[in-house]
Amino acid sequence: MSRNERLRRQRVLRNWRQQDVADQIGVSIVTYQRWERGNQQPSAYYRIKLCSLFDASPQELGLVEDALPTTPEDSPTPAPEAAPASTPERNERLTATPSAVAPGEESMLWTVPYTRNPYFTGREEILAQLEQQFTVSNETDPHQPTMTQLLALTGLGGIGKTQIAVEYAYRARIKGLYTHTIWINAASEESILTDFISLATQLPSFKARNETDQRQLVAEIIRWFEYCEQPWLLIVDNVDDLSFIYDYLPRRGNGNILLTTRASAVGSLTIPITLETMSVEEGTRFLLRRARRPHTLPEEVAEAEKIVVALGQFPLALDQAGAYIEETASRFCDYRLLYEQHRHALLSRRGWQSMRYPESVATTWSLSFQRIEQVNPAAAELLNLCAFLSPDDIPEELLINGASQWPPALQKAVSDLFTFNQMLEELLSFSLVKRLAEHRLLSLHRLVQVVVRARLSQQEQRLWTERIVRAVWLAFPDDPKDNVAVWRKCQRNMAQVQALDTLVQQYQLFLPEAAEMFDRTATYLGERAMYRQAETFNKRAIHIWEQLAGPDHYLKLVASLNGLSQLYYEQGKYAEAEPLRQRALHILEQQVTTPQPSLLTITLHGLGFLYSEQGRYAEAEPLYQRALQIWEKQVGSEQPPLAYLLHGLGFLYAEQGRFTEAEPLYLRALRIREQLLGPEHLRTAYTLNALALLYTQQGRYSEAESLYQRALRIREQQLGPEHMKTGIILNGLGLLYYKQGKYVEAELFYQRALHIWEQQVQSAHPQVAITLNGLANIYHTQGKDAEAERLYQRALQIHESYLTPQHYKTACVLYDFARFQQDRGCLAEAELLYQQALEIQQHVFGPDHPATIATSQRLHATETALDQNKETL
Repeated sequence: MSRNERLRRQRVLRNWRQQDVADQIGVSIVTYQRWERGNQQPSAYYRIKLCSLFDASPQELGLVEDALPTTPEDSPTPAPEAAPASTPERNERLTATPSAVAPGEESMLWTVPYTRNPYFTGREEILAQLEQQFTVSNETDPHQPTMTQLLALTGLGGIGKTQIAVEYAYRARIKGLYTHTIWINAASEESILTDFISLATQLPSFKARNETDQRQLVAEIIRWFEYCEQPWLLIVDNVDDLSFIYDYLPRRGNGNILLTTRASAVGSLTIPITLETMSVEEGTRFLLRRARRPHTLPEEVAEAEKIVVALGQFPLALDQAGAYIEETASRFCDYRLLYEQHRHALLSRRGWQSMRYPESVATTWSLSFQRIEQVNPAAAELLNLCAFLSPDDIPEELLINGASQWPPALQKAVSDLFTFNQMLEELLSFSLVKRLAEHRLLSLHRLVQVVVRARLSQQEQRLWTERIVRAVWLAFPDDPKDNVAVWRKCQRNMAQVQALDTLVQQYQLFLPEAAEMFDRTATYLGERAMYRQAETFNKRAIHIWEQLAGPDHYLKLVASLNGLSQLYYEQGKYAEAEPLRQRALHILEQQVTTPQPSLLTITLHGLGFLYSEQGRYAEAEPLYQRALQIWEKQVGSEQPPLAYLLHGLGFLYAEQGRFTEAEPLYLRALRIREQLLGPEHLRTAYTLNALALLYTQQGRYSEAESLYQRALRIREQQLGPEHMKTGIILNGLGLLYYKQGKYVEAELFYQRALHIWEQQVQSAHPQVAITLNGLANIYHTQGKDAEAERLYQRALQIHESYLTPQHYKTACVLYDFARFQQDRGCLAEAELLYQQALEIQQHVFGPDHPATIATSQRLHATETALDQNKETL
């Protein structure tokens, strides 16, 4: 055989066109034709590419002089290639009908109806699994009949089951694994019978060709498989109805059976190989090849990757996208923008060159939808419902407990577990959904959602969104604040809330249930220190309440305003927090006839607490006193909200150094919380921490440590060791150990707190400044002056940026920084810092506060030392 004939033979063996090979290696078809005719030899660069493409040696392709030896008759090369002899008659037959002619001997049967896909990409793990499973050695008694190996590729229509089966068949053919490869179309029982009848005329040594009874003929063909001595591969494609397929499969024999089916459950037939979508990298390579852009610029590759992600890495959708880009000569970025505006239209379009799988994604699935509507209308409604949910994590309890919101057929079906499972069975039979039974979750592909939604009118889409909003509102716990027990349930519904956020904006749904759902979500996220996400949902809720403005919704608006203000407070954004509290109070005083005592007192408390944090004590105290008077007059009894008010007033007094007034308020608040909420409740830990700080300031270290440790245990157990509120306790312990001279322990707690701040909030948060100041004090004591100075300066910068110029926390850092400068002999710098701290303390605390007195004494000593230095000079 001449060298050029070997190249042609390898191409024909794979059923590739000359154009396919030319495209893959990047030359014109004219150049490639010259290589096959022997008029021109490829360069070394293209020889390497040809060997890579064909997965063959240069000798096998006839690319070098020392080609493999051949027989005088130019017989085919030995196995595993099993290549055909190169005769004019055989070459003509291979070119004319490549899918119906067997390679090698005349007795070899090949009925695969598809040419090999030159764009096939990836799926190597699946192909390797097929080969491994099919080639497992038979360890049974050699005298016993050989049992066939049966595998099933399962997955959603368009996921690539048939293409993988085709690719496996061609790879097995090249390796010579089977003598006979037979393809059966199992779309219906009629199509199976048609293909079996056709086989009767093609099977080698088949003696029942003239059998007229179809059932008997099928039985004889199955018998042929079971007793055929040559190895065979039977591919049964598109087996969507498994009820009858078993009657058409050989039970034993020297062969393997590969099924493709959309059914996710294949019963006792075999263990299924479930196909997932392609990886992003795999999908990108496929899209580039399908669009005939194997060599492109990095920015175009990045755009292609975005398309792959947008299409959910779904093979058929990527094939459609590649065909569109090729046929319209579009850029990847242009297609991506077009897809965002015309999703369903592009998913419905099939390129004119698409002969291997002529149906589009939309058409493929629409046929399944129609079947489901006929067989189980409730299942069709369930699919409509799932099209508007977050596709990856759909809690089954949401579908069941939201029954009151669904249409009658679906409402009835979800009320009983048996009918619920029947619905899912129908959807699973087409792989339209997946079920994670152990987690009680469903999922479906995003493109399924796109196609399902497109079949509904705008009015129907809006109606489904309204139904789901109300269902998720019912499912989301109504009080997640400090209530760790419900957080898991909150998290299970988070993905659905996020999906609804987009839909509520899209359809401009101003529903009270939507606003309450967003409020609850914001509270939950705030509890988990996820402040940015919480802000988004709080603002969504406020916007809806504002649109619904009216007497029935004022109280809800106030609650939302208070919630957003609290989020800002916890982030140290006092300037943003204050106007929200003031607006809430204004609404309660001016627009609500009879405000709820609890809501009014909580609003007053929140504003008072905000003022206290800023050192505006004269403004804060009247708010606390007013809140307590309203509660005692209108409510009277000890309930959890009263503990808030007592705690807040205690905090105000403690900040001013009025410790004897603060302690009984803290103790009463602690007793209420322990009795009504429990000793391990998060709000109990809140008061424990405040009381521990009070004892630390009084030098009652043993009592303080016990309370801190108890509070830390509660927060670590319920919030976790990395939560921001856990960091507040760690800061307190750091201060406690520093006060006792236990610097190693103190540094460990401060460092751990700093790690939490850096992970959870921005680096300029006021809590970060407290931690930095504490660490600076330790380094000052240890003589690490350079590190201490850097931390003092950073802490001071944070406070000056976030807090008011006269804030007491700024004075604390100024005092500690001045003491540091004084101890290192920088008296002029120390004097200036003491003066700044004293000015703030006199304004905030007054001249008789312990902190003011200590700073005044330090300043006097510094000034005296400076005067002495001047006299010496």
